[in-house]
Amino acid sequence: MKKIIYLLIALVVLSCSQEEFNIGNPNQADAERVLANPNDFQNFNISNHSALMSGQVSFNGVYFRGLADQFSTTNAFRGFWDFCDQPRRQIINSTANDDLPFQAAGAWDDFNSVINNANTVIDNIENAGGTVIVDEVDLTDQELAGAYFDKGVAQGYLSMIYDKAYIVDPDTDPSSLEFSTYTEMFAAAVENIKTSISLAESQGSFEYAVYPAGEVLDSAVFVQLANSYLARISIALPRTDAEAQSIDYNEILGYAEKGIEENFEPEATQDVFSNDFQDWSLFDLGPAGYMPTDIKIQHLFDPTYPTDYPIDESIVLDEAESDDPRLGLYYAYVGSEFGFLRASRGRQLFSSYKTIKFFNDNNQNQDGIPVNIFTKAEIDYIKAECHYRLGNYGAAVVALDASPRKTVGEQDTTEAAPSILNALLYEVSIELDLASGMCVEWAFMRRHDMLQAGSPTMFPVPASELEISLEDIYTFGSPSAAGQVGTASGDNDWRNIDLVY
Repeated sequence: MKKIIYLLIALVVLSCSQEEFNIGNPNQADAERVLANPNDFQNFNISNHSALMSGQVSFNGVYFRGLADQFSTTNAFRGFWDFCDQPRRQIINSTANDDLPFQAAGAWDDFNSVINNANTVIDNIENAGGTVIVDEVDLTDQELAGAYFDKGVAQGYLSMIYDKAYIVDPDTDPSSLEFSTYTEMFAAAVENIKTSISLAESQGSFEYAVYPAGEVLDSAVFVQLANSYLARISIALPRTDAEAQSIDYNEILGYAEKGIEENFEPEATQDVFSNDFQDWSLFDLGPAGYMPTDIKIQHLFDPTYPTDYPIDESIVLDEAESDDPRLGLYYAYVGSEFGFLRASRGRQLFSSYKTIKFFNDNNQNQDGIPVNIFTKAEIDYIKAECHYRLGNYGAAVVALDASPRKTVGEQDTTEAAPSILNALLYEVSIELDLASGMCVEWAFMRRHDMLQAGSPTMFPVPASELEISLEDIYTFGSPSAAGQVGTASGDNDWRNIDLVY
């Protein structure tokens, strides 16, 4: 495994121009050796598959989870409090912010690195005429399909998260790079994922290894997963409800209909591949949670529950009440055991619950634990949301009834627009939390204007990148910017919704 990591580092350096770094490339000889060796070349590509998957369940997901009111905290470590505080704060997009590498720069670095490495594979096959023949089997198109998939999904995440990014292809001149809008990045992502599907379907035998010595997908499952990502990034793209009304829900429904038929949750391998996002989110202080469950969740289960914790320090909220068994299956009541929560930093942020779903003894870095990247339930909810947007309320209810909302939670949904939308908020917040990697809940809430006013609806290009490119530094968020581009208006703030199902 160490050898593969070293190869990955070498090729990351190779994929960046010497003009960018103003240095020579001491890894050139090693990189050329790797690219010339089919086994090493394939291992490098597989390592990039792993980087793509790891990027979706990385520590960075904590910030999007906070903005979506999935957890609450007054803990200032790495800026957690900044993304949970009320009223909402601006993203501190400055190189003076010690937490910038984890906040605005975290996903930027992760997914751009995947794109650079995928371009290395694509370039050496399509432009340099390289082939990948292992044990006398020609795997060239298989490896090309994997690279296009990695590149497309990574671009999809950049389009989902940032207001703009670079579209970089193997023949792109680094000296003439210009930012593209998130919609342009999205279009590039879709094209590349569709290319990966075409290549995979054309193979008699096909494999996509999620990570070295890990789960291997055949062509049929790979195509399902690729279509699932097309559905996810397509429906997640809009920043507002108004923007969401203009997208093609029939097309997204088509992707979802060809999506995964069971959860995509490859097994963890200790110190190789695991879910860092869950590791941080589920840490148990015994009895309190390090990142306690936001009161939003209890309010969804029990509409009589408040939307903010009482500021009177003599009051401790009782347990929420619900006929949905998931309240007890996924969460635990801790009463007045508040852990790291400080009243001086806002008692309205307190919680008497912690999340226990997916908990594994404070350690997700264990062999065999499922790494929850994409759940089948998300496809059910995408179908339901498409039907809702198209006005097909009966079909939306059918999709919801086929999901854990009915099969696990035993919840019925009235065939009416408000009820379906509320049910979707309920399910995305409860069933998909920590089950589908990062951004899913945040993206859902922003496209329905449900985020608190002042919440960032997208991230700025990191200041560290803007300084290098000599661009003006900017940011999003704060109540004073509510309703402006990149900042939530709060028009349909979840705290003001009449919860009927």
